[in-house]
Amino acid sequence: MNTFSAGPLGRHRTMHGRVVDWLGERVVSGVYAENSQLPNESDLAAQLGVSRGGVREAVKALAAKGLVDPRPRIGTRVLPRSSWNLMDRQVIGWHNTDPAFVRDLLELRLIVEPGAARLAAERVDSEQVEAMNAAYEAMAEHAARLPQDSEEFVAADLAFHLTLLRASGNQLVEQLGRLLESGLQHGLEATSELPGGVERTLPMHRAVLDAVRRGRPDAAARACRKLIETTADAMAARTES
Repeated sequence: MNTFSAGPLGRHRTMHGRVVDWLGERVVSGVYAENSQLPNESDLAAQLGVSRGGVREAVKALAAKGLVDPRPRIGTRVLPRSSWNLMDRQVIGWHNTDPAFVRDLLELRLIVEPGAARLAAERVDSEQVEAMNAAYEAMAEHAARLPQDSEEFVAADLAFHLTLLRASGNQLVEQLGRLLESGLQHGLEATSELPGGVERTLPMHRAVLDAVRRGRPDAAARACRKLIETTADAMAARTES
């Protein structure tokens, strides 16, 4: 009997995706510790209510991300963290409850985003300005209806940041934004949930938008740094509470 609807995997996308996420989250969280052996295929298949082939394909997906090393007749060993592809989007997502990893993502954002904002002020086109402005206006609209519109607010906030990275005109920076999307979302959620968080960050978004639109690289970088630092403070407060 398949246990996906009510069992350990819960509701998710495809059967394969659910098994991959279930295993990946347990490796990243340390349920299956580094250098330990995963349960064998038969045991996992019985636990999850899937075929052994389904487990085998999920293990292959984790191996491609550097998390595990499957060996015939030996079993599957969890590799040391130094082997993991930490820039893989799914691996980033599996770290969503790890405060140290989220802190590292924020530090990476502090390194990347102000520079991207600087470039955006020099390279942005009218379509990108319009997209950033539309995202900002959506944020302002949904901010008035929080917490009911928290999901819509965060989606608009995310669109603002991803458009900013795209406006840098650097395809690697844009790709990095997509990789950081999960970490971005957690930071934005933390800010939107804190009392007064939205009131503090909305003007900062406006300052970034205005500096980019007016072609002021230094001002754009400063405003962006201040915005991310405020998000970092919100994340720290959320962790301590």
